Amino acid sequence: MWASIFFAVCCANLAGSVISEECSRYHYEAQTLERVIRAESGLKALKTHVTIIEEKTGNVNENNAKLSKLAEKVDLLQHNMAGLLKNVSSIQEEKTSSMRQLCQTNETCSDVENSECKWMTCKCKPGLSYHHETKTCLTDCGDHGYGNTFQVELDTTIKGFNDKSITSISLEDCVQRCTMEQRFVCKTVEYGKANKLCQLSRETLYTKAKFYEKANWQYIIYTRDCN
Repeated sequence: MWASIFFAVCCANLAGSVISEECSRYHYEAQTLERVIRAESGLKALKTHVTIIEEKTGNVNENNAKLSKLAEKVDLLQHNMAGLLKNVSSIQEEKTSSMRQLCQTNETCSDVENSECKWMTCKCKPGLSYHHETKTCLTDCGDHGYGNTFQVELDTTIKGFNDKSITSISLEDCVQRCTMEQRFVCKTVEYGKANKLCQLSRETLYTKAKFYEKANWQYIIYTRDCN
């Protein structure tokens, strides 16, 4: 369009031997201008399209992240409720330390060595086991032996260090299998909620920290406490 207009104006106002040369020059410039205008228009349209895609993608990712966090909170709430119901007899003993008590900062949990405040609950750092008598979080229970309570870590896996796998089993049964295992000292339970895959290991998130991976909310790890 721009090329035709410039070319028509040019040829209508120029005369003599210079008509052909001048019209040719203006025609070329008009074509160039038209290409630039089209390119700019196309670039603006492309930028608009990219912005729309980014906004949509951002919203999807944000919603997925919110759903994942909500699912984690639900899982942790269910875990805490199950723990309270199962260990009613030991609640008074637990209250003598901050372990498994509500918290807002790590300072609230400072009476227990190597602990932290996570999901508003005092717990051992990933891969450590709680020793009730000394009120400390240990890298290994040693002579104390391993007990029947666990530290929970959400959306986490240890890649490649499972000593035993059990399919189609509930989380409760999976955790119980760990305490009953005879072939090796079971320290970690890794459970996939979607496929109900139970995996037991003698390793922990501490001993194999390099292989500690964040996963989606379908995975959960229990680290066994000391007696």
